[in-house]
Amino acid sequence: MTRHLTVSLKDLKERDGLLEVQTGGLSDGSYETGELICLHDEDDEYNVIKALTERVGKTADGCLLKLRKTDVPYYVDGHMHLEYGELSAEYVLQFVGEAVLKGLDEIDILDHTHRFREFRECYDHLRIHQKQDEWLNGKTKFCSTLDEYDELITQIRDMDLPVRVRFGLEVCYTEDTELMLRDVLKDRHYDFLTGAVHSVNHILYDMPFSGELLWERFSADDIYRDYYKAVMACVSSGLFDRLAHPDTIKLFEIYPDYDLTETYRQLARLLKENNMMAENNTGCHYRYHHPDVGLSGQLLAVFKEEGVRIMTASDAHKPEHVGSYIREAAERSRT
Repeated sequence: MTRHLTVSLKDLKERDGLLEVQTGGLSDGSYETGELICLHDEDDEYNVIKALTERVGKTADGCLLKLRKTDVPYYVDGHMHLEYGELSAEYVLQFVGEAVLKGLDEIDILDHTHRFREFRECYDHLRIHQKQDEWLNGKTKFCSTLDEYDELITQIRDMDLPVRVRFGLEVCYTEDTELMLRDVLKDRHYDFLTGAVHSVNHILYDMPFSGELLWERFSADDIYRDYYKAVMACVSSGLFDRLAHPDTIKLFEIYPDYDLTETYRQLARLLKENNMMAENNTGCHYRYHHPDVGLSGQLLAVFKEEGVRIMTASDAHKPEHVGSYIREAAERSRT
């Protein structure tokens, strides 16, 4: 069993090569030697030290753990969907099982807001085109409620699982629906909210029909400018903890004629100001066959220069896609 503890990493004491961690109690059972402990920094939960328990001392306040650090990275897949299955523990456990096979420490589950009936009106602006209206009438759209999702989350949190499982939403953001989104989300409390821009001026950019509706009608320069304007608004809204796939607009390998460096730098600084993470999302690579394994080298370099926190993510829509290229993306994020 792997345990996850939140501590102040900068305040950890180290004696004789061992970290000392004082736990606050034994409500989750006794610690044992040989256990893997993931120490999450209280200021950044994805700054993690993985350590093995060497000694356990009982104290009046709980346990004093002596831990030996490992050099093994903390592998997290921060973006996957239950979209093509039921909101059931059985289906979640398929994702968990795949995560174990891929050697992950954590998976983060989030469904698009277009799964949930509460968000139906937030998509009315897309119905201006018949093909988008037909897409929104599909069987996976608005088929569940947030209460059903919350019940599933409670059920999973009561289980002892071999990986850490967290839950959120991928919220399809536009400036003209921001007030509606705020209203739906105000009484909901998830582990995180991920903001995403999937449309440019009310036209979806990543669908089979996007060519005729968007890419063949407008210049790449205009599409990119309007896309990143929407992304900046998403980040500035203050609604979100993470930004989904910041450069998936590139999926068809169509690019603007102007240099994106200054746009990327502005985005990076906004992410820092709003304390948001950015995804290094591999979905564009294995789902759309784009050569980049995650973020473009240019955008990734700017994020690193500006100190943006980066989350690895597969954007899996099926259990077998969990963990796809996560290790490669993690290596690119580190080096």
